[in-house]
Amino acid sequence: MDTFTRSKLKERIDLAASCGIYCGVCPSYQKRTCFGCRSCDKTQKRISKWHCKIRQCCFDRNKIDFCCQCNDFPCKILIRLQKSHLGDRRYEYRREIIDNLLRIKKIGKEKWLKEQERKWDCPKCGGTIIFYLYECLKCGHKL
Repeated sequence: MDTFTRSKLKERIDLAASCGIYCGVCPSYQKRTCFGCRSCDKTQKRISKWHCKIRQCCFDRNKIDFCCQCNDFPCKILIRLQKSHLGDRRYEYRREIIDNLLRIKKIGKEKWLKEQERKWDCPKCGGTIIFYLYECLKCGHKL
């Protein structure tokens, strides 16, 4: 595998957050201010991830990639995230995190990433639907 292919694969894997969120449709990732929740690149502008309790628990405390690999899955931190902002459509993507993690455990992160890419493709133009707004960045189509 050449260096370019390895770096693209690494970048893609960085889009599978430990909590089961697909970072590829996050506005910060799309604007390139964040390189994905798994990225450790300190040059990115979006720095809130360094204080994420889930990231710290997985990476630092338990040395695991995903919450579903933990004996405490699903823990109260993860459940709190899934239930946060109930009734606010911008955060609907969070309602799926436990199911996403179970899916990652079942089929692996590579297949899950492919599923997520297809899921968030715009049905109108093939662009990317972003969460919070649930609209295509390319054509503005709203879901």
